[in-house]
Amino acid sequence: MKNYYLFLLILIIITPLQAQPDIDIVEFANSFVSPVSIKNAGDDRLFVVEKRGWIKIVNTDGSVNVTPFLNIDNLVIDTGSERGLLGLAFHPNYASNGYFYVNYINNSGNTVIS
Repeated sequence: MKNYYLFLLILIIITPLQAQPDIDIVEFANSFVSPVSIKNAGDDRLFVVEKRGWIKIVNTDGSVNVTPFLNIDNLVIDTGSERGLLGLAFHPNYASNGYFYVNYINNSGNTVIS
């Protein structure tokens, strides 16, 4: 029995360990204020949701549009951890109807989905 355990120990020691592949992290876009979510509408753009009430568009080259996709900072309260613009969802037929939905905490402290 001792030989069996010795064999297992030697086998474990000499078994080559497989290293994980190296991963490179490349900064793509970095001009956001308190981002909480990234969404895709089925095209090449990314939509970054910021707690302050802005949704910005990131293009495939990493550039960020100067004009926000949505700016509702006057409707949003952003003074706490779970406040502000918190979510974005695109309608399944967004490409044809343009519908999207947002979840935010309004100035009265109430949750709004619109």
